[in-house]
Amino acid sequence: MGRMEEIWGGDWMVFRPERWLSPDGSKNVHIPSYKFMTFAAGPRACLGKKITFVHAKQVASAVLCNYKVEVVEGHRVSPAVSIVLFMKDGLKVRVSRRK
Repeated sequence: MGRMEEIWGGDWMVFRPERWLSPDGSKNVHIPSYKFMTFAAGPRACLGKKITFVHAKQVASAVLCNYKVEVVEGHRVSPAVSIVLFMKDGLKVRVSRRK
């Protein structure tokens, strides 16, 4: 279902968060939760959804506590215009173990 062209359109493979906005961009378009099959919805929703988010936060905090993450010198950081914040040309970082 996550790749059905009838639901998501011909560009289903493209990361395009603005697809969830109304044509004028003023409000979110309602999309039923059953379309997001990663965790599903309703009475048969994934029992591990909440614990998955807890583990993701644990991994992120462990990485940030144990490693130093720095933007590569000379890399220009510029955001892309979108409903969610992401970098126009990616974010190049250097990861090194903390001392």
